[in-house]
Amino acid sequence: MDTLKELRNLDRDDILAALGLQTRRNVAEQVLPLLGLFSAGILVGVGVGMLMSPKAGRELREDLSRRVSDVRDRAMSSARQAADEVNQSH
Repeated sequence: MDTLKELRNLDRDDILAALGLQTRRNVAEQVLPLLGLFSAGILVGVGVGMLMSPKAGRELREDLSRRVSDVRDRAMSSARQAADEVNQSH
């Protein structure tokens, strides 16, 4: 009886692990960590750029605002594409 209870408690990952396999990662699980690293790299680059910039304060703020908007738009576009791919794969 205990063995039957243990078998009922097994899930898909337990069975695959026993066979030496693993579940397949979907697109979102692959893209989101990369998107996070990309975003962190952008933030570091912006910080270094601000420290090294020969521009005046107002010019620098306008330039940074424009660049942040561009990056935000590209990130949103990438997120939409990833979501579309996930939705199409299901």
